Amino acid sequence: MSRIVALLLALVLGCCLTAAPALAKEKKEKPVTDVTGVWKGTSDSAAMGRLGHADAATEPQFKHLEWTLTIDKQEGRAFFGVRATARAKETVVGVIDGATLYLADDDGVMVGKLTSKNRLVLKYMEAGKESKVASISLLIREGSDKEETPAAAPAQ
Repeated sequence: MSRIVALLLALVLGCCLTAAPALAKEKKEKPVTDVTGVWKGTSDSAAMGRLGHADAATEPQFKHLEWTLTIDKQEGRAFFGVRATARAKETVVGVIDGATLYLADDDGVMVGKLTSKNRLVLKYMEAGKESKVASISLLIREGSDKEETPAAAPAQ
């Protein structure tokens, strides 16, 4: 009798193990968020050196610049566009993973977090002998619902 129970348990376990990969494939991935559009906001930065978007500084200074991030094209998780101030612009490339964006421009990298559909907290880092920048911005997508309640910026 115990052999029959053991055999039945082995069959049930075998069926479960065989079915598990098929069930896992049926799980659908969440759709990738569309981040195309024009995003605008102001940065809070500490910077020094040769700065393309602001006056050069030999000592660290606080800077507050108006930024526009235009994401022109998106294919799946990858996208590209332009990041600009009144003084200069740079091409950016990036990818999105869930609500987190990773971007690169001519001389720095950014990590962003969508706090809602139309709000993006973007952190920028540039480290080099010529210039150093650490910046954070809240960008709002143009044409978005202005009454949307802002989420708090994530603690660092």
